[in-house]
Amino acid sequence: MYLAARPDHTPASALEISEAILVPVGYLQKILRMLSRHDILTAHRGTGGGFALAKVPTAISVLDVLKASDTQVQRIERCPLGIQGHTRLCSLHRMLDAEMARAERTFASTTLGDLLDGEGGIRALCDPTGRLPVSVRLDVPGARTKPKKKSS
Repeated sequence: MYLAARPDHTPASALEISEAILVPVGYLQKILRMLSRHDILTAHRGTGGGFALAKVPTAISVLDVLKASDTQVQRIERCPLGIQGHTRLCSLHRMLDAEMARAERTFASTTLGDLLDGEGGIRALCDPTGRLPVSVRLDVPGARTKPKKKSS
C-alpha cells in the first residue's frame, strides 16, 4: 500500500518503507524480495534504486499479493473434524465454505487501487499525502492510564 500510494511511483528503499510503515527492515526486505519474485514488485539497484510496483495499483489484486506470500483462503473440501462417514459437507461446513469462497472472490476483485481510493476519500492506513502514520494511539474503553506525576 505504501508503494501504491506514492504519487510519483518512483522506487523506495527498504529503509524508507520500513520507517514509514514501522516494520523492521530485515523482515521487510524478505517480504519485498518475495513480492519481487512473484512480479508484484520490481527491484531497482544502484543510486535512486529500491522497490516499485511492477504494475499499476489497479492491476494488482489483494489475492495476487496473498498468493505471492503463499497465503491462500482455506476452503473446506471435506469434514474438518475428520468424522468417518461424512462424505459431503454438513450444512454448517457448507455455509462456512461458501463464506470462504465469497472472501476469495472479494480478494480477487479488489485491487490495491481500490484500497487507495477508499469510500469518502479515506486511504487505507495513510494520511492525505499517502504517508503512513508515524504513531498510533489506541483508546481502549475502561483501560486505566498512569496518573501524571506532579512536578514540585
